[in-house]
Amino acid sequence: MFSHLLKHASNYSLGNGLLIVAGLVSFPILTRVLSVDEYGLMSLIATALSLLVAIGKLGMQHATLRFFSEIQAGKRSVGNDAFTSTVVYGMGLVGLLAGLLWAVVSQLVPEAWWNDPRVRPLMLFTSALIFVRVFDSALVNQLRAQERSGTLMIYSVVRRYASLALLLAVLFWVAGNVWGFYAATLAGEGLATLTMAIWMYRRRLPRASDFSTPLLRAMLAFGIPMIGYELSSIMLSMGDRYIIQRLLGPEALGVYSAAYNMCDYLKSFLFGSLVAAAQPMYMRYWEQEGAEATAAFLARFMRVYMMASMLVIAGLAAIGGELLGFLASDKYRSGAEVIPYVMAGMAIESVVIITGAGLYIQKRTRTIMLLVFFTALMNIGLNFLLIPKLGLVGAGVSTLISYVVLMLAGVAMGRSSLAIPMPMGSALKFGGIAAVMYVVVTRIDFHDNFRTMVARMVAGLMVYAALTLAFDRDARQGVGFVRARLGW
Repeated sequence: MFSHLLKHASNYSLGNGLLIVAGLVSFPILTRVLSVDEYGLMSLIATALSLLVAIGKLGMQHATLRFFSEIQAGKRSVGNDAFTSTVVYGMGLVGLLAGLLWAVVSQLVPEAWWNDPRVRPLMLFTSALIFVRVFDSALVNQLRAQERSGTLMIYSVVRRYASLALLLAVLFWVAGNVWGFYAATLAGEGLATLTMAIWMYRRRLPRASDFSTPLLRAMLAFGIPMIGYELSSIMLSMGDRYIIQRLLGPEALGVYSAAYNMCDYLKSFLFGSLVAAAQPMYMRYWEQEGAEATAAFLARFMRVYMMASMLVIAGLAAIGGELLGFLASDKYRSGAEVIPYVMAGMAIESVVIITGAGLYIQKRTRTIMLLVFFTALMNIGLNFLLIPKLGLVGAGVSTLISYVVLMLAGVAMGRSSLAIPMPMGSALKFGGIAAVMYVVVTRIDFHDNFRTMVARMVAGLMVYAALTLAFDRDARQGVGFVRARLGW
């Protein structure tokens, strides 16, 4: 099982690493081409789109992963053709309806509510992205369910770089503002999704006659409660943008968004890669091998995840200021103070779907939705309480506390279905190693963002690797496993 996880996690990590490179190209360009308030406006539009895309999916992306494993195990009376047609046509239709509905509703919202005259026309213009992203989700989640991680990452990388090329062309030669950004985004994502659909179904188009209404009803019964989960998750992770805008203004929002987005790149590369590889695997283990094999797989996964996450959190805390100043310019460097809290929160957010695996396996989607909903409400309350006292740090602390509560609640409520041993000893061990690494590398300072950052990264990796190999037997066995696979 470790070999299988390593294979898929490597594919996701390689692909996400290339996506991060694209992000590292676009990030400093956007923070320089756009004004700070335009960057904050872009974050507001992105938050609205995330909420609307979540509604447009009707939770079908989660149902795609869950039901595919059942169909392959012969526990459903339908086959792969019916599954494909139901996912493609079902998600395509609801995505189209969601986009059209938002195009109308966004124009009925009073302009004063947006607190910016540019928001309403941008909402109308970007409503087409809702359909594009919902339909794209229908495609990529089929690949995820089939564990075709290599194909999925090739598509994601090609899509990202083609869109980046178009974005840069528009920003530099057509319109260097937020309108140019979203025009290029819509054109790039739309063409990429269309191309992928043509490639996936080049031999056989999904037929309407294969569409299964009973399967759609079952998937919606599983997925619709996940709309609340999706919306609550977005409010939990991004709702603080509106509170910051209200309490601290657009300049502070731009600074916070830059720091948050930089952390998000790393989350996708490391945390996202591991979880994306693990989720369809534990569904398959459950359906085909039972609870014991599933628990054994997840217990080992959590140890690996703990080792990686502690390195990332401490490492980014050590180089966050230099990295943010180097990438986004020094006008955003004040956002470095929130990075440790945001990064730790993202590490917990990513693994909630693993620690709460018992809830997902038993399809307790209403419970999941309520947990995330109440955690999102708690986060909003904490933001209103802590931001006036701590500034931007208050937003980061609120996010971290909320995700800790969510993870603990998920573990407690999912244990009746699947008890996952939480590696608290590993958390203490790797946390201690990470703390030593942080103390050592923060003493390095060349009074230059780039040189200091590079030196701290190299030193940090060396210190963390040396201490981990010295004090962790599984890490030494993992190195031996990799060496054997590579023939060294």
